[in-house]
Amino acid sequence: MRRSLFVLAISVLTSVNALCQDNDYATMVWNGMKALEQDSLSKAETLFLKAIDSKPLDKASTVLYQYVGQIRVRQKRYAEALEAFKSGLKISPTSQDLLLDKASLNIQTGNIARAMDALNDILPLNPNHAEALFFRAYLYAEQHLNAKARSDYERLLTLQPQNRQARLGLAILCDNDKRPQEAMEHIDVLLRYWPDDAAVHAVRGGMYHKRREYERALKDMNRAIELEPDNADFYISRALLYRDFKKRGLATEDFRKAIELGASAEECASMLIDTKEE
Repeated sequence: MRRSLFVLAISVLTSVNALCQDNDYATMVWNGMKALEQDSLSKAETLFLKAIDSKPLDKASTVLYQYVGQIRVRQKRYAEALEAFKSGLKISPTSQDLLLDKASLNIQTGNIARAMDALNDILPLNPNHAEALFFRAYLYAEQHLNAKARSDYERLLTLQPQNRQARLGLAILCDNDKRPQEAMEHIDVLLRYWPDDAAVHAVRGGMYHKRREYERALKDMNRAIELEPDNADFYISRALLYRDFKKRGLATEDFRKAIELGASAEECASMLIDTKEE
């Protein structure tokens, strides 16, 4: 797993360059870390950039570029964040943390090809990199490359049998591949370990919905909403279920709740149009 920002900061501060040769550098990094912990993002970015300027080609600057990039992601300055990650990779081209941040940012901004390039740079360096395997499996599934997605999910589950995200992704993939029994087997495993996982209940509810097992679907959707009452997607899923039950009033109520929680009013209205009373 990737190291936390705090651990990465300590690794910078304990380097020979930081502590033994340049106290000003160490002070800037330490103050930047404190600013980051206090959510003073602009102050932290300024301090990290000053530290980088004092040692632009130092290995420790790789970590600082990662800080700067992550700060900019939090501020939705995506193009600038990507430049920070690229700058760090110029110093350390095989930094798996930076490559993963680059991949994650490209996924977030919809640049799937570049995200895949970054992931494919990580896996030859570390074939067992769990997050890279998961993200690549997810991207393969999004592109309907189901065999490749399945291979990555299964490899990840061999490494981490209790990896929740991988098993849930594989369950969805199996269901889409019309392997409902296998999909449900994965769901059963998930609920054995995480009986109160709202997302798992919502996914199983969706599977029951597709099979027109409405009572079972409704039970799971209700449970998902009970566990996460502020999740707009769950209300939309239940609204669609009510729509297919021909329960216009209940569907309308759930769409309205989803809109209150931030869902698109236009999209909810378009999904409601075809609902009719029994």
